[in-house]
Amino acid sequence: MTSRIADFVQAHSRALVFVILSFALAGLVMIPSIPVSILPETDFPRVVILVDNGIAPINVQMLTVTRPLEEAIRLVPGITTMRSVTGRGSTEINVFFRWDVDILNSLHLVQGRIAQITPNLPPGCRFYVNRLTFSVFPIVGFSVTSPTRNLAELWDLTYYDLAPRLYRLPGVAETRIVGGRKPEYHILVDPTKLNGLALPITKVVDAIRNSNLIEPAGMVQENYHLYLTTVTGMLERKEQVENVVVDIVKGTPILVKDIAQVVPGEEPVYNIVTANGRPAVLVNVLQQPDGNAVQIADAVNQEIKDIRRALPPGIDLSTYYDQSILVRESISGVSESIVIGLLLSVAVLLVFLKDWRTTLVAALVIPLATLIAVVFMKLFHMSFNLMTLGGLAACIGVVIDDAIVIVENIVVHLSMGKSSWEASRTAIQELTPALIGSTLTPIVVFVPLIFLEGITAVFFRALAMTLVTALVASLLLAIFFTPVLAGVFLKNTRRSLETNIHEAEQAEEGPVLRWFAAHYERLLQWALSHTRSILVLAGGILIVSVLIYFQLGSGFLPDMDEGAFVLDYRTLPGTSLEESNRVLNHVEQFLRETPEVESYSRRTGARLALAIAEPNTGDFLIKLKKKRSRSLEDVTSELRRKIRHAEPAIQVEFPHILEDLVGDLAWSPQPIEVKIYNDDERVYKAVAESIEAWLPKVKGVVDIESQTISIGPSMNFRVDPVKAGQAGFDVKDIADLEATMLDGKLASNMIRGDRLIGLRVRYPYADRSSFKTLESQLITSPSGQTVALSSIAHGQVEEGQTEIRRENLRNLAAVTAQLEGRDLGSVMEEIRARLPKELSIPPGTEIEYGGLYQIQQESFAGLTKVLLMSMLLIFIILVFEFRSFSHPIAILIATVLCTSGTLLALYITHTTLNIASFMGAIMVIGIVHKNGILMLDSERHFTNLGHPLQHAIFLAGRRRLRPILMTALATICGMLPLAIGVGSGAQLLQPLAIAVVGGVSVSMLLSLVITPVLFYLLRSRGL
Repeated sequence: MTSRIADFVQAHSRALVFVILSFALAGLVMIPSIPVSILPETDFPRVVILVDNGIAPINVQMLTVTRPLEEAIRLVPGITTMRSVTGRGSTEINVFFRWDVDILNSLHLVQGRIAQITPNLPPGCRFYVNRLTFSVFPIVGFSVTSPTRNLAELWDLTYYDLAPRLYRLPGVAETRIVGGRKPEYHILVDPTKLNGLALPITKVVDAIRNSNLIEPAGMVQENYHLYLTTVTGMLERKEQVENVVVDIVKGTPILVKDIAQVVPGEEPVYNIVTANGRPAVLVNVLQQPDGNAVQIADAVNQEIKDIRRALPPGIDLSTYYDQSILVRESISGVSESIVIGLLLSVAVLLVFLKDWRTTLVAALVIPLATLIAVVFMKLFHMSFNLMTLGGLAACIGVVIDDAIVIVENIVVHLSMGKSSWEASRTAIQELTPALIGSTLTPIVVFVPLIFLEGITAVFFRALAMTLVTALVASLLLAIFFTPVLAGVFLKNTRRSLETNIHEAEQAEEGPVLRWFAAHYERLLQWALSHTRSILVLAGGILIVSVLIYFQLGSGFLPDMDEGAFVLDYRTLPGTSLEESNRVLNHVEQFLRETPEVESYSRRTGARLALAIAEPNTGDFLIKLKKKRSRSLEDVTSELRRKIRHAEPAIQVEFPHILEDLVGDLAWSPQPIEVKIYNDDERVYKAVAESIEAWLPKVKGVVDIESQTISIGPSMNFRVDPVKAGQAGFDVKDIADLEATMLDGKLASNMIRGDRLIGLRVRYPYADRSSFKTLESQLITSPSGQTVALSSIAHGQVEEGQTEIRRENLRNLAAVTAQLEGRDLGSVMEEIRARLPKELSIPPGTEIEYGGLYQIQQESFAGLTKVLLMSMLLIFIILVFEFRSFSHPIAILIATVLCTSGTLLALYITHTTLNIASFMGAIMVIGIVHKNGILMLDSERHFTNLGHPLQHAIFLAGRRRLRPILMTALATICGMLPLAIGVGSGAQLLQPLAIAVVGGVSVSMLLSLVITPVLFYLLRSRGL
């Protein structure tokens, strides 16, 4: 079989080179067309339903909206978990599905179920239903501010002029406007004049609504034309609004201007939005899911520059967030690591091979395999992101392994006097089975990752697919391309020819490698003669590995300085916007005093995330300067200390953007989340309060926050039905009057050009400024009777209600917290050990631990399954390849022992065991066993030549010393730039690289010593 492959390669060498170069050229051409993003685009199996139902009380909202929706939606197939939060007039339902479902189909099913029950829901409900991907969060955010214009003017400019220009850009999905106020005309009714005419304020609303109409009346044919006939009273100017007839009193028409003032106003919205300390309108630009983040951001930023030049004086546009900076720097950093790793790997080859032609023949595999991988990335609609580039960076040292082995074999045979084509043929015949086996086994290590589910799959499926593609390409190149190049470029220039392979190897070795080989020969002879000592050493390595493992901290994602962070805050329940604004202005002062802060934006009563936002909650998005002396962690620690000292009433937390993004997508935004279940509402709330008070005792736990959120007090006007009926009112009449007096009723919209301007009827501020003023107001019933509000209704202050949180139709309370200075695993281990002992948990109460800790545990469980499945598949392949158990057992034991290097490297560098470093450990399993395969394949060759077992193992170790050292050092050098953190994007992949470098470094000793000793022991016993 191998002879036929060698004949095929020699006979079709030109065609093979043409095909391979064509693939490489295609990859080069496709590079600009592949999208660029920070992470792989993924459909999270989650659908979010947000419902706005005005200001309905929480218990009413739960019974009339939340529960009916939950009961309807849970019939959709594939649901695993359903969580809801019910607030005052608002409901947020998060539906989680299995990862294998078609989320678009599930979204449509959810929308269908909602549509079916909509007629049974309160008539004023408004819905927002969507699935979640990374693209639901903004790629660029900018602010519009002005020292001379009000928020209504800024909103009008942004909505009608700026946003449409951005919508036209390719790849832009949405421009979300946060803040500002819609411009309106307010019809401020004089209560004295209104009641003097015995008119209810709702009469004004009806008059404007019934006047501002255009209705079709029919068609008329005349003068050979067909005319549409309409009846219209459309209002287009302020004067027309003032002249609307409200009623006829004693034969006299009462106009709007007789009882009210028409003045420019703003839509009443209870939030505050600022940018760099000034009232602002924020614009968040969202990209299409398959868009190129860098290209879209560049187009948006260029459009912003063009807009800025055309803006009227006194209007400022400032970018407060640009994800493309992080994407660009991260991609650039990882790309830089790839280039440096490539150069280091080539340097390793040059040192060992001592010839630039030989080095070039082997090194060409790296760019060619990478470009072929790019072709398949395009075919599978993948993007350039940290994970796919991480796969390319990881494959730098791995894909060259096969070429190194082939080239080294060819060089040895050239030294024995063979021609270049004869040497290439011999290399193909000798090494093809070993190369197929050694490449197939790392592929089966990564294949299970492709079928992995959960957050881990989001991060590493793309890396695995990229790496598998590159490995397959490297195998094909090593067999079908490298020998062809060697046949053309490599010539035997030595004057003296060696007669056997051992002398040929020594002839190609320099003095350093010859010295190392001599010492290795003595070490291997001693090891084969002292097998018990080697077994003790292996046992010691295993014990040390276990001890190191228990000393390692654990986390979810690696810490990453993204150059920006979120500051979430919450003031006391019921705090007015004015008081919240005062406190937050103090926080903004701290931000302006922090030299590392470049810009920021603030939302009060609104959120970056898709979630309910009360007027006392909100967040800052803070961008740091690129050049700064302190790290992100140092900046947030100082801000946390200042805020807590100056404003102890405000609760703050400082999540990282990437971690916050992943947490929001998975609805587990905090590292620590303690969930409390009990049938009695008072019990689970009391337990939550005790846990919130206890958590500060755990070192490293900060930003503790109970999710039992109080909405704040309310004033209820309790209507006396008898007195109200006598005065001609029913409860709805009074509710309509009160709503119109306070926030006003939007009677209609006036069309002015291409813009809609609301017409809102309400009382002047002086007549609605306090509860006392409201109670003393005279109101007129539809029947014309005028009475004081206090005579038919009395005000009752109701203490604040709390949001109702449910999971799978069961009420719960939750307490969340962040970390500072400690790893997630050790903190949660301490909490789980201490909490049941130090707190009295009432019977019937269930405690669960969620947050990022739960995601971490699920991810570790999934990766452990992948690791075990990979080892099983490796074992099966090795049994097929070697047709014995001694070979695979020896290789796998040594491979597992190599993870000691991974754990030691993590421990020395103070790196936690997170999903990135865990992935690195799996990669070590896939990489280092290749050395054992090459060695034992060589042993089989020498055994077939008639050498005794021990001598055959010795010759195999000596024969494979140089290629094993070359491949290991090439892999280490390829990963070294990532391991030392070259570039900003390297931080996410740094733990993976550290794990690989540590494992491969140790593998050089274990593969060259322990693998042959274990095989010798197993083979001696007949396995």
